[in-house]
Amino acid sequence: MKNNFNIEEFKLLKKNVEENYKKITSIDNPALKTKIFFNSNGLHHLKYDNNRSKRDKIIQKNKFMFFDSAVNILKKSSTIQEYRQLFFTPNKTKRIRVVEFFAFWAIISFTKKIRIKVIVRRIGGESGQFHFWSLMPFWRLSKNGREISSENIESE
Repeated sequence: MKNNFNIEEFKLLKKNVEENYKKITSIDNPALKTKIFFNSNGLHHLKYDNNRSKRDKIIQKNKFMFFDSAVNILKKSSTIQEYRQLFFTPNKTKRIRVVEFFAFWAIISFTKKIRIKVIVRRIGGESGQFHFWSLMPFWRLSKNGREISSENIESE
């Protein structure tokens, strides 16, 4: 797949997503019943992983390609599909902080078999703001090609 990677197309896609991202201040989300902000953390996370290492260009490209779809999912989604809460102490002198992650799944193409997961994060519990955190294209490869779920979708 790397042989088909076009660096100029990647640079143009990255530039367009960065420009579009910066134009979005916030959007309303029906599931959370509040605004989701698009701050620099989300844009940074599309390009860098949790260890602050630059993501592989192919991974970045996959995220950038579906950014507009992620925004539309957040505008329309009325159900939170996943929720995770983490507690941590930044250092010994500070209190415990809460980080929450809210996930929204959507199939964006049945024919191409593409499903994406969009993550919204909130730091600080009830007093924190919701902000876009990430998006992940999801599919499995099998002998029949790309799959967006198992045969037993109830178990997912």
